[in-house]
Amino acid sequence: MKPYTSKILITIILFLLSIFNSAVKADDTGHVYTFFVSICQTGKGDYNLFEPEGMCFSPDGRRLAITDTHNNRLKLYSVDPNPMASIPLRLEMIYGDLWPWDNRVLPGDCNDKYREDDYLSGRYPHPNYLYGRAYQHGQSRIRPAEKIPMDHFNLPVGVGWLGNSTMLVCDTGNHRIKAVELNGEVKFILGQEGWKDGYFHHPLGIDTDCAGRIYVAEPRGNYLRDFPLDWGQRMRVQGNRIQIFDTDLKPSKRLGHMHHMSGRDYKQFKNLTRVWVDQNGDIYVADNGNHRILVFENNMNKKEEIIKWEGYTMRYPNSFDVAKNGWMAIADTGNHKILMLDENRELRQIIGGFGTEHGKFIKPHDVRFGPNGDLYVLDTGNGRIQIFKGMQIPDQFPRCPEPEPIKPVKKKKLPKNKPKDSY
Repeated sequence: MKPYTSKILITIILFLLSIFNSAVKADDTGHVYTFFVSICQTGKGDYNLFEPEGMCFSPDGRRLAITDTHNNRLKLYSVDPNPMASIPLRLEMIYGDLWPWDNRVLPGDCNDKYREDDYLSGRYPHPNYLYGRAYQHGQSRIRPAEKIPMDHFNLPVGVGWLGNSTMLVCDTGNHRIKAVELNGEVKFILGQEGWKDGYFHHPLGIDTDCAGRIYVAEPRGNYLRDFPLDWGQRMRVQGNRIQIFDTDLKPSKRLGHMHHMSGRDYKQFKNLTRVWVDQNGDIYVADNGNHRILVFENNMNKKEEIIKWEGYTMRYPNSFDVAKNGWMAIADTGNHKILMLDENRELRQIIGGFGTEHGKFIKPHDVRFGPNGDLYVLDTGNGRIQIFKGMQIPDQFPRCPEPEPIKPVKKKKLPKNKPKDSY
């Protein structure tokens, strides 16, 4: 072998080793997540998923809800907390089904009747997208919520929990939030299509805090009709806000604005996809189009921006989760990877990459810490859930602290009325 050939081989080997080290990049304490098991595969059957885009554990960690987005249904799994369980998920219930187009609701306008293509809806054209206005699709007419079938979804994306028995689903194509109980009954429907407070336009992310308030993230839609330009002749866009609802389901706060231009300012966003609230009330949002994660305090002041590290930059992060010990997992969708950050937001591990084999992903849309600290990844493009084993977090659930028991109030003894003297 010639000397220059050996030098080239050594250079190639060193380069490959550097790539491998950057892909693992684990800390010295051995907190490395490794592949454990894969559940489901692409399809339309009961035990299949078709491009799912959202999932969330119940506050007690006993159930996992998954939005099977392009099958237009919600799937509920029971979770086995045993760390030695070979299959930790078991299918419990399926809500909704493939979109029926069954004409249960008579069309109230020509757009619904003929179901013409509508590209101003804020959802990118997708090969599996059901073109046309499905009930509330589009803005030519706003329909009252009681005229919409309650047992079907149109491209549901985000999912959260209100207590341990009610799932909150972003019925994205119908521009509403649907509260579904475990028995399949609809508890309430929040919102309908529109731009005012309390209305939605393709909501994508949802979460609740420990007090029961609801947080909803809306992405950037396309240009507004009728008044597309602002005072500076700049194109207005619709979306990019977080709405907060009190326990009475009335809007109370807002982060961002429906008609402001998108941008990189800390109160400007570009395609918000997820929202998450910790026990302290801090609000985490995935600013997908700006390739960053933002953290706000409860008073809406900016607290933190997570965007890049030395040698690595996120690309269209879609979701994230924070464990009880402060570690953070980010679904870096554009790079087809999962990022593991420690409590100081230092990058400790990069999991995956583009591919179909175990441990690889195609556009992972969601990631969650499960019981015992296991990592659950929603591998959207491959239509499956991948579970990784790593560090143990025994107190990951319950998510919120148990409310303190109400102490009984001691009643003061009142003096007895003395009998009146008789004459």
